[in-house]
Amino acid sequence: MRRRLILVFLAVSSLVAVAFVVPLGYLVRSTAEDRAIDAARADAAAVVPALVSGGTRAQIESAVDATASGQAEWMTVMTSQGWAIGAEMAPSERVDEALSSGASAIGEVEGGFEVVAAVATGPGELSAIRVFVPEAQLRSGQWRAWATLAAVGVVLVTISVVVADRLAGTVVRPTQELAAAARRLGDGDLAVAVEPGGPEELVELGTAFNALGGRVSSMLDRERELVAELSHRLRTPLTKLRLRVDQVSDGDLASSLRGDVDDLAGVVNELIREARGAIGSDVGCDLEEVVAGRAEFWGVLAEDQRRPWTFERGRGKPRVAVSPADLGAAIDVLLENVFAHTSEGVPVAVGFDTCDGVARVWVGDGGDGFDQSSIERGESAAGSTGLGLDIARRTANHAGGSLAVTASGLGGALVVLSLPLAGGVS
Repeated sequence: MRRRLILVFLAVSSLVAVAFVVPLGYLVRSTAEDRAIDAARADAAAVVPALVSGGTRAQIESAVDATASGQAEWMTVMTSQGWAIGAEMAPSERVDEALSSGASAIGEVEGGFEVVAAVATGPGELSAIRVFVPEAQLRSGQWRAWATLAAVGVVLVTISVVVADRLAGTVVRPTQELAAAARRLGDGDLAVAVEPGGPEELVELGTAFNALGGRVSSMLDRERELVAELSHRLRTPLTKLRLRVDQVSDGDLASSLRGDVDDLAGVVNELIREARGAIGSDVGCDLEEVVAGRAEFWGVLAEDQRRPWTFERGRGKPRVAVSPADLGAAIDVLLENVFAHTSEGVPVAVGFDTCDGVARVWVGDGGDGFDQSSIERGESAAGSTGLGLDIARRTANHAGGSLAVTASGLGGALVVLSLPLAGGVS
């Protein structure tokens, strides 16, 4: 775009320069010719007094030699006495006409122009002064003037191109900044904004873009809040429902109900996970803030069930490459499994730490353990883990991390989420 604007200015300024320089060039040429012919007339007029006063041959020669044309041997005087004074000349009809009829004339001859002046030197006596103006004299100074005009034209075109470049910059630069900001917004950077600048239309467009980014960010924040609220509201009733099912004395009925509850929880978890994946655009979160928040939430239920509760807080405030919603959902899934598949009074431990650019979040319990294959299948089992492990594993893998399950120091299972750090540890 910038190049096209410059080319347009270049074409327009070149046309203007040509329209300005060409007529001036012809004017310079005409002026040079007029100046040379006027000089020849002046030289001829300088000799007239010597002829009219009846001067001698020597006096006429002296008058001729006193002129520039005479010194250059461009002047010839034909007197009524038959004298030919000055430079030799070729036969000229204008000179013959001046001597016979007293008519002065100016005309083109081979190699230039001739100026012929008829002078009456007495009754019935006519003399003629002929001044030859060569082509070089007619063009004297013309080439220099043309070169000056051409230089002026080039300077004017150059200035117009420089001005065009500056003006194009005021249009192109804001447009490029707006395009770059739009790409960043498309990549998920909802905080991006531009400084409106350039023409009025671009200022208006930049202002509208900033407003659009703010509205999209507000809408997504609201969607995250709604999904998070939905997640928290549904998980607690489902956990309580599982606990109610465990109190059913009929084993077959309890098993059937437990399977229905697990299916319902699986569908809810999948819907929440997909909703978070669709609207999530965060590039990272504060690990300490998210883990502490979920620990505080589940710690209340642990107290109600008289479970020994431990929260191990690591150092600093590490940021991990997972959105707050996804990380919170993964931790909720792991804790929900503990509460759903272990008896009341079984101890629970939650914590995090960092090492070598990787953050670790763990959930441990003192239950009966689990089947290692449940990690891949995401199935429910009677042990301390099962439903939701697949969701937690995919959350870790999506961030470039991993999920591992080992034995806990409390006697049950220990699930560890390893996540890459997104911005170091503050």
